[in-house]
Amino acid sequence: MIVSYAKEDGASLDVGFYYMANAMGRLIGTVLSGWVFQVAGLAACLWISVLFIALAALISLGLPLHRSAVRTNLR
Repeated sequence: MIVSYAKEDGASLDVGFYYMANAMGRLIGTVLSGWVFQVAGLAACLWISVLFIALAALISLGLPLHRSAVRTNLR
């Protein structure tokens, strides 16, 4: 998906940014879940996970469609 959304002239930069953002998200998620678990327990961790999943779903709805995907659906 990342490669298909990358610009043709800077694909390696876009893929590198993806890997950097992925690593930062994993670090934040690990630290946040550890802190929430210590403060509020497992149930709170699960509810926060549900909120993050819903947020990711809403953000993904805003992604633009690719012309190739639109063309394949029209055939």
